[in-house]
Amino acid sequence: MAISLSSSQSSTLEPLKKNRWVLQFTSVPGNSSDAAAKLAFCAHTCARPTITYAQTEIQRLNERFYTAGKPTWSEMSMSFYDYIDGPTSVSDILWNWNQKIYSPITGAMGFKVEYAASGTLAMLDPSGGVVQIWNLFYVWPATLAYNDLSADDETPVEVNATFRYDYAVKGIDVNTTPSTAA
Repeated sequence: MAISLSSSQSSTLEPLKKNRWVLQFTSVPGNSSDAAAKLAFCAHTCARPTITYAQTEIQRLNERFYTAGKPTWSEMSMSFYDYIDGPTSVSDILWNWNQKIYSPITGAMGFKVEYAASGTLAMLDPSGGVVQIWNLFYVWPATLAYNDLSADDETPVEVNATFRYDYAVKGIDVNTTPSTAA
């Protein structure tokens, strides 16, 4: 079979773009019901899920064979713009979520059922249609970084978070490409 170096598809395929996405949690523990929408609006960067398999080595005579072992879902990093919005600022929303995991005042740790949530990461087409879905299960902030400040820097303040989740399920991609047929 001949290799095709050119195709008319190159002119009509629409790539997924890094700036067309939204991640929304089903709820944000320790916060009001509108906190999930606020985090979705303020989200600036996000990593897509990553899975890695442990490798089990089997040795026989002079050879080695490998099989897939247990999967590990990597932590997911995100950054959020932090707007001046009182008790509904990103800083407060994430801090309240943190309080469900650990209280620095009492030293108490929360139960996972109280601090874990679910979330959906959706990749969008140019008109805002959902074309790719990742469902995240039992998500919680493993790291919160309120970041550095500087009198010389005018850029918006961001809060960085690294989220741990137990597993992710990818939905079936949807083709929303408009038809060019007349």
